[in-house]
Amino acid sequence: MTIELDTTLAQAEVLFLSFAQVVADIDRRKAEQASATPANGSNLRNRLSTNSAKLDATNLSALHLSDELRELLKAARS
Repeated sequence: MTIELDTTLAQAEVLFLSFAQVVADIDRRKAEQASATPANGSNLRNRLSTNSAKLDATNLSALHLSDELRELLKAARS
């Protein structure tokens, strides 16, 4: 059995770039949620689009990316 190196490297690059995009999206959404939290602590309800409702239903604060994975992303950018 042989492994096609070019194909494998291309697939690995696509997966890595997809992972980097997911991390960027999570970071952006966490920042949006933090800025959308009312400063006075009131629990006012807003009308939400379907996508926003799904986002609010997701507990982004429970998602944690290890420092090692963040270092990997930083190393890839440089």
